[in-house]
Amino acid sequence: MTVRDYQHSRPLDVHRWSDHPEVNSFVNAVFDQFLKKKIKENTTIKKKHLKLVLLDLYVTWLNDPDLNIAVHMTQSAYSDGTVFNKGKSRYNELNIKLSLIDIVHRLRDVRLIGYKEGWQDAGGRGFVTRIWPTEKLITMFENAAFGDFDIGYSDDRETIILRDENKNDVEYEDKTHIKQMRLLVQAYNKLLEKTFIDIQSVDKPARIELPAKKERRFKNKPVFVNITHHDKFVRRIFNNKTFSDGGRFYGGWWQRIDSKFRKHIRMNNSPTVEIDYSALHVILAYSEAGIDYWKITNKDPYDLPVEGVNNPEHYRDITKLFFLLSFNASDEQALYKAFRSELNYREYPYSFPDDVLSELLDTVKEHHPDISHTICSGAGLRLMNIDSRICDYIIADFVRTSTPILTVHDSFIVPFGEEDRLNQLMKEAFEDVTNKVGIEVKFNQNLTKTQLYVHGAQDRDWLMDMFQSLFKGNPTNGYQRRLTRHREYFGQ
Repeated sequence: MTVRDYQHSRPLDVHRWSDHPEVNSFVNAVFDQFLKKKIKENTTIKKKHLKLVLLDLYVTWLNDPDLNIAVHMTQSAYSDGTVFNKGKSRYNELNIKLSLIDIVHRLRDVRLIGYKEGWQDAGGRGFVTRIWPTEKLITMFENAAFGDFDIGYSDDRETIILRDENKNDVEYEDKTHIKQMRLLVQAYNKLLEKTFIDIQSVDKPARIELPAKKERRFKNKPVFVNITHHDKFVRRIFNNKTFSDGGRFYGGWWQRIDSKFRKHIRMNNSPTVEIDYSALHVILAYSEAGIDYWKITNKDPYDLPVEGVNNPEHYRDITKLFFLLSFNASDEQALYKAFRSELNYREYPYSFPDDVLSELLDTVKEHHPDISHTICSGAGLRLMNIDSRICDYIIADFVRTSTPILTVHDSFIVPFGEEDRLNQLMKEAFEDVTNKVGIEVKFNQNLTKTQLYVHGAQDRDWLMDMFQSLFKGNPTNGYQRRLTRHREYFGQ
């Protein structure tokens, strides 16, 4: 008997939905065969909750059979805002209620799901209940007349999120500019939905193991990012109960992997190129101070010494993390705590007591006196708001032509051949949003169209071989199956 790893889990997705006829037939069949005799209450409400649980179990099983779903099973979690806002809310578009608990219990009782009740470990840490499909339910999934592309989200799922200082979702009044933002994000999600986004080297299960970090909660447990059609939904999240703080685009599995994996992303089986702004938040801070940083110097703003670190690449990366976190921190101790939490000590095995970090902070201020007032001031969310408006500008242009684009906050990934357009648009967007010029961008190491044809002009055989290699690549069987399924469903 296989022992399940209960830590390998994710929360129940309370937005999962489908109106596909075969899905409805499947839910009705499960209800009639296993639950109907035991349910005397409103069957419409019960079926709605049953559908959500079954669909999320199906998607999880299809993409990663070992993954568990974490479900809150206490009434308080559904009344204190733990699962979603109380009462009618824009964030609970399906109006999911306590009925969910009853459905999970009934599925357990008829042995359609495995069930691990919530528990505490030896250190007193609490964990919510885990569920997963049993062989009986898996057999039904295998015989189902619908597929993973028939499952998605409700059209009413909110894409513009406003949160308070404690990161709780809060209600807000819809105004014209908010409605416009929502329409763009909805259109962007439609574009992402029909775009095949994957990595050729990933077989099955379709997932990437993240590098280990010292501060990980379970140090001996691997952490994975699943590459799945169902993890592409994007939202904009604003902070501090104001649409002037934050607003970045969040969502999509590509945001949770690092650049060494991102450079292998393909969109509609085309290779991609990533371009990112050079030191964007530092440049934005200078821009707010009325200074064009790149006009007064060409020095990398992160190229600063760090006590005890001799590797130039290391002290640049360390300074960059520290500098960026300094914009978000409210004071020095908050900055030091955030830095120690975020730093990957396995990759950067150094000690950072307060005196070392204090010296680094002084170094940053000394080399950047014109923006020292923004350090440890909480300015980060304001700067994020500016970069989110830049991102909005760029995405809108690509959506207009139905050209896929991925965002990782200050960088963008586009299909091969679209990089010149993106390069120009990134500079145009910066100027439009900030009313300033003077931004630099840098490309990842992937081959660009310009480079290909410059070299190809000198050697046509090389050009043809490289072109074929670039677009064919070396796909795994799992990648090929995922690509074929996507093309068959979307008619591509």
